[in-house]
Parts: sequence; structure tokens; C-alpha cells
Amino acid sequence: MRLYLEKPSSLISIWCGGTMAGVVRVSEDSVQAQHQPPSSVQVVKLPSQGQVLLKLLVHSVAMFTLPFVAYYTSKDFLEKEFGVEHPMNFIYGALCAVVMVQIIIFSYVYQAFKEEQIAQKVKAALKKE
Repeated sequence: MRLYLEKPSSLISIWCGGTMAGVVRVSEDSVQAQHQPPSSVQVVKLPSQGQVLLKLLVHSVAMFTLPFVAYYTSKDFLEKEFGVEHPMNFIYGALCAVVMVQIIIFSYVYQAFKEEQIAQKVKAALKKE
């Protein structure tokens, strides 16, 4: 892929297969007469549809499996190591499972929020140009 700069200190869109793959910000400092690689180039990569679906699949599998793992491991650990008996080991196991669900949901929402911020920055930068 070759990029031709008409004016420094601008944003350059990178298109791949009809979809925008990212934006490169090039400053005057990074454009050199010797055609050396620029030192201050920022590449903002937008996620593809495949990456978004993979992230959804990973979080869905984690939502189904990790709470069960957290429940049974914490219940057995508390029972064997600390001698916590019925019903308290079930309650602590359930609390660990609920905490695990909350962590997975927070992770998914945080990643989606960060992607949305990147997309908004790219749109705002393209509108300025």
C-alpha cells in the first residue's frame, strides 16, 4: 500500500476492500525529504465486522462457562480449605458467580464504549478535513 501526501499535517483515510480500515494522522515533522519512515504517525484501526462478531462470541461463551467455573471452584475451595459448610459454601459460590457475570458484562460494555469513542474521533477528524 502506498500513500501519497499532498499536504502535511492532515488525516489520511485507509480504505481496504470498500470499507474504511483506519485513519493515519501525519504531521509536518514526520514527512522527510529522504523518504524515511515517519516517526510520529498514529494509526487508528477500526474493528471489522468479523472482529465484532468474534468479540460477541467470546463474551457469550465466557458468560455461559465462567460463572459455573467460579461457582463450583469457589464452593469446593471454601469447603475443602476453610471448612465452610452447607449452606454458606453455596451462598459464597453464588456470589462469586454473580461477580463473574458482572465482570464479563463490564468488559463487553467497556470495549464497545472504547470502539464507539474511536469511531466518533475518526468521524470528527474526517469532518474537519
